[in-house]
Order: sequence, then structure tokens, then C-alpha cells
Amino acid sequence: MVKYRGSSLMRTSSTTKFLSRMKSLKKIALHVVVLLAFSILVFVFKTQSILEEVLLLSRSQESESESQHLQASVGKLWDAPFSNGLHPCIKLSAKYEVMPSALGSNRFLTVRSNGGLNQMRAGISDMVAVAHIMNATLVIPQMDKRSFWQDSSTFSDIFDELHFITTLQGDVRIVKELPKDLESIPRVRKHFTSWSGMGYYKEMTQLWKDYQVIHVPKSDSRLANNDLPPDIQRLRCRAMYHALRFSAPIESLGKCPRASGILSNYVTVLVLKLGVALPCPTTAADIALPVLAF
Repeated sequence: MVKYRGSSLMRTSSTTKFLSRMKSLKKIALHVVVLLAFSILVFVFKTQSILEEVLLLSRSQESESESQHLQASVGKLWDAPFSNGLHPCIKLSAKYEVMPSALGSNRFLTVRSNGGLNQMRAGISDMVAVAHIMNATLVIPQMDKRSFWQDSSTFSDIFDELHFITTLQGDVRIVKELPKDLESIPRVRKHFTSWSGMGYYKEMTQLWKDYQVIHVPKSDSRLANNDLPPDIQRLRCRAMYHALRFSAPIESLGKCPRASGILSNYVTVLVLKLGVALPCPTTAADIALPVLAF
């Protein structure tokens, strides 16, 4: 009986120890699982952070590269373009008739330019050629002051007036204003037909029989682009690219390194912020706007 009880107590003690060890092993296993899960979470978080940093660095480098490329592209606006082997073709041919200074002195062509700055430049160049064809004295053109931008700039505000006159003195006689004795005489107001050729303007010379002054209220697209004598095309080019030089204040602004940098930054900022191409300045106020913006 004593042996049986002793044996029973030993089995109970062994079972208790076994159960106690099992509980300890479960706790250890649970701790290991929790620790492993925490390690995995830390690893995933760190990996994600590293990937985000790499991605941000890559994007930053791409953005910096794009910005540098844009800056370089804008900077090229101020450099002379590559000519691709082309060269100016404005020299007179042997057949060109140089305008004697007295010729056309009693026939005057007055012009009111219209449109934006570039449109007016093209129109004035056309009128130089028309005055040459019609053997007329060209009065310095009036600039467009009626359009929506209401720009009050005169010809001399934008262009070098004396340079314009002297550069073309062998092509057409140019005066700053109509002579006083002709201001009150009857004149013909003529809307020349757009895209007209040499024959049309030769016919228009018949107007000189009745009038000393022809007024042209619009200068844009008055002369054809094609089928003109080469020397007339060269004259248009000389007028636009040589005679129509900007006035001294505008030339000084364009040659100032700081000004060109300001304008480059202005264009860069607007392109980056707005993401759109902007129209070219058309008035003196538009040209001054980038400088005022900085």
C-alpha cells in the first residue's frame, strides 16, 4: 500500500515537472515568434525607407538635370544660332538701280504701321521696298497706337531713326516728317492690295499724276513674298535686319550681361511654373516687363 502511494506521488511530480517545462517552452517559442515578427517588421520598414530615399534622390537628380537642361536651352537664346553654312545675301547686284538722293523728292509715302512689333517691322520693310519701286520719299512710319495694348511708343522710341535713314540712303529717300507746305494739301488714302507684286505697284505710280502724297493706313502684308526680283528681296532684308536697329536704350539693355541673365531667369521661371510657351513681347512695355518682374 505504501509502495503504491509512493509510486503515485512520483508520477504526479513527473507530470507536474513535464507540464511546467512545456509551459516554459511555449513561452520561449512565443517570445521567439514575437522577436522574429518584430525583426521582420523592422527590416521591412528600413528597406522601405531606403527605397524611398533612393527614389527621392533619383527624382532630385532627374529634376536637377532637367533644370540644368532648361537653363542651358534658355541660355542658348542669347547666343548666335548655328548658321548651317548659310550666309547673308543682301549685297546689291550689278543690275540694281541705286536711288539718287533727289529722285522722289516731290513724291511722299506716309505709312501707319499696324499689328505687333514683329508685324510692324515686316510691314515697314515692305514699305521701304514699295517706296523704292514707286520712286517715292518715305516718311518715317507711324507706329500702331490704336490696338488693344495701347502702346504710345514712337518710331524713335523703339528704333534708331538716324541709322534707319542713313543705312537705306542708297535705296530710298527717307525723311522724319512731311514738309510743312505739304501737310494741308489733298492726299490720297490708299489701301494697297495684300500680297501685291511689282506690276501692281508700277500701276500705282499713276497716282503721282494727281497727288504728291499717298497715305497707306496699313503696312502688313502689302508686298508679295514670291516672284519678286532678287534685289527687292535683298532690300527687304536690309531694311529689316540692318536698317531697323533698336534704339540705344534697348540696345544697351540687350547687351548688359545682368539683363540677359534676368530675362533668362524670367523665361525659365514662367516656363517651369506655367508649363506653357509664352508669346514674344510685342510692345515696349512687354519688353520691359521681365526686368520689372525681377
